[in-house]
Amino acid sequence: MLVVLPVVLRNTDRTLESGLIEQAPWTSNCFIDHMATEVPKADIPDICSRYQVHYEVRPYYVVWAHYPENAPHTEQTIQAGFTVDLYAALEKCEVPFFDTEDARVAVDYFDSLAHKIQAEAGNNCRVEVIPQEGSLVMDTHEHFQPEAMLQIRISHDRGLDQPAGGSEETALKTMREALHELGVRES
Repeated sequence: MLVVLPVVLRNTDRTLESGLIEQAPWTSNCFIDHMATEVPKADIPDICSRYQVHYEVRPYYVVWAHYPENAPHTEQTIQAGFTVDLYAALEKCEVPFFDTEDARVAVDYFDSLAHKIQAEAGNNCRVEVIPQEGSLVMDTHEHFQPEAMLQIRISHDRGLDQPAGGSEETALKTMREALHELGVRES
């Protein structure tokens, strides 16, 4: 069992000229944002080994709520894809971990990998890299070892009412193969 503890890192919100507050979550879709570049793979196996990186795959669900006029509303839970959670063991609570050079190199690499997998999978497949910079994970199987988490969400843009399909399965298979090539084990 994993316990996720929220840790406040810093205020990344900005106050706009209009007085409204703009929240700045760190999430990207490298294909849509056009921000992925090729990142050399050379340092990644070393980083993964040094931080004892491992991963878990879970289904990604959305709740589709229907609110028709003059009729009772209905909700439907739909598996829209998968989440691949990468965990990196920290020697100490290195907060904020995603400000370190190793973390930046890893995030850039996985952004690049996500872009490549998304382009190959096609059929409106969407691969997002989401660093969980606002939390530390405490691994209860490893004496509460603090871990940083990087989430990779594999879903689609075909509509919230549409379940995951072959392109998401292909993207997940390709992601698993890439992780195994890096020496990352599935937990």
